[in-house]
Amino acid sequence: MQTTPLAERLITRLPAWRGPILIALLACLFVVLSQPIDSAVVRPLFLGHLGLFILWQPLVKGQQRVSVPVLISLLILAAVAAIEINGWLLMLWILMLAGIVGGKVLLLGAPVTRLFHLFALGFLVLALLVLATPLALPAASLPAAVVNATRIVLPLLLVVMLMLPQGNLQMQQVEVIDFVNSLFVFLLLAVLVLGSLSMMLLTKSDYASALLRALIALGGVLLILGWTWSPHAGFAGWGNFFSQYLLSIGLPAEQWLHSLANLAEEELEPDAFVARACVAMTEGLPWVSGIRWSAAGIDGSLGEPHGVSIQFTHQDVRLSLFTRYPLPPSLVWHFNLLGQLLGEFHADKQRAKRLKEISYMQAVHETGARLTHDVKNLLQSMQMLCHAANEPGSDDSAAFRGLLRRQLPAITTRLEVTLDKLRVRQDAKAEPTAPLRQWWEELMRRFEGKSWINFIRNGALADVEVPTAMFTSVMDNLLSNLSSKRQREPALNVTVTLQVNGGSATITVSDNGSAIEHTIQTQLLRGPVPSEDGLGIGLYQAAKQAESVGYRMSLSENRDGEVCFRLSPASSA
Repeated sequence: MQTTPLAERLITRLPAWRGPILIALLACLFVVLSQPIDSAVVRPLFLGHLGLFILWQPLVKGQQRVSVPVLISLLILAAVAAIEINGWLLMLWILMLAGIVGGKVLLLGAPVTRLFHLFALGFLVLALLVLATPLALPAASLPAAVVNATRIVLPLLLVVMLMLPQGNLQMQQVEVIDFVNSLFVFLLLAVLVLGSLSMMLLTKSDYASALLRALIALGGVLLILGWTWSPHAGFAGWGNFFSQYLLSIGLPAEQWLHSLANLAEEELEPDAFVARACVAMTEGLPWVSGIRWSAAGIDGSLGEPHGVSIQFTHQDVRLSLFTRYPLPPSLVWHFNLLGQLLGEFHADKQRAKRLKEISYMQAVHETGARLTHDVKNLLQSMQMLCHAANEPGSDDSAAFRGLLRRQLPAITTRLEVTLDKLRVRQDAKAEPTAPLRQWWEELMRRFEGKSWINFIRNGALADVEVPTAMFTSVMDNLLSNLSSKRQREPALNVTVTLQVNGGSATITVSDNGSAIEHTIQTQLLRGPVPSEDGLGIGLYQAAKQAESVGYRMSLSENRDGEVCFRLSPASSA
């Protein structure tokens, strides 16, 4: 349904007219109650009253478009209510209005706003008890003096409401209704009216005395409830039990908590754990229509990202929940708790992953230490053979030849076993810095015969010092991997670019080959990756070594025809 510019302007200015609209609504209701129920003007006035209520109502935003079926349903209901209007229908309608207005009175707000709605609530209570109830039950009539005084007081209340400063009311662009308070006011007035009528019929007394006794009894009950709510005498009171009830979580959320605990035991990868937990949240919680998440740089989404959005951030996990309708504060608090639990589980799995990586590297280092010890033993054996060979007469000695026949096969076997185990090259310790020019020229000389590698330099190399050991380690790993990649892709060309700017050096190594698989990209430079040639930790070790000396290694581009690694200072990355 298209809206005209005039309709849009009216919708925009509607929040500023809520006060006058409510006054007009109450004035129209007063005229309806002042006329006989079978009068010809009652039904048109009640229809106008319903129209004013639709303009004023705080339940649905004025900017929301109403579909044609909903509009037709509203018109049918309004027509039926106007045709079948009677005293009991008016009583029920005033009770509902009083509940809505009373829910706004009990909310915190500006004093003028609360006073305005307090006068409106007083108007509705007087109209209900004095004018509407006798229309429903003619026996429940008050003295004429009371009715006449009420007919004078009610217009005066409207005049006082009209005289209140409307500026504070116009500042409230968004109407807020507390459903619990509205329900409380509705039930309180319903008990008062029905209790008065019941007491009048049971005791055979007049309506005025029954109403007075009902007011006294209801006031006493409220006084007792108010004291037992918070007794201040060492007892918890009803308030504590009610708070526990409000803080109790619903069954779907409890099921999601159980599934979260099960996922924490089943899934070891932090990113996969967050993804599966978000899937379970979307499927298990009926309020959620869509969700987006981001955990340690890994993004994902599920469902329909439409409706009301709520954001939560805990640890490295950021959640954006989309619900079909605005959630009450209690559910927002519950979702915040669920997001906090998810963040804590994710952080715990990240810590477990780091511990696993540390254990992995420790195992590699221990293996390297053992293999180094084996090589040392082999070297000692070789030294013994060399020492025996240098002895005079060893060439013609049968003992020396027997020693060679015994030792050489054993040394060969041990060396083969050691070389089979030695799968990871151990990087040397960091060395002092050296001139960049010297390192760059040496790098080009080492790969001078490889025509598929192009070297480009931008900027002057004078007075630039770099950690050559780290630079060499990174380039060895990258170019070694690209050499293996070129065996699979013979047309591969590599460009090594050195950019010098302000005393710092940045190196990019790019190739025109195929992109790295997504499953490997997510873990590349962050941990060991699957490898057919070793343990798959060469680039990971190079990235950690760069980080230790203030540099950062990253995969800046990853698409077919453009795969680029960058080594740059951490301060400029």
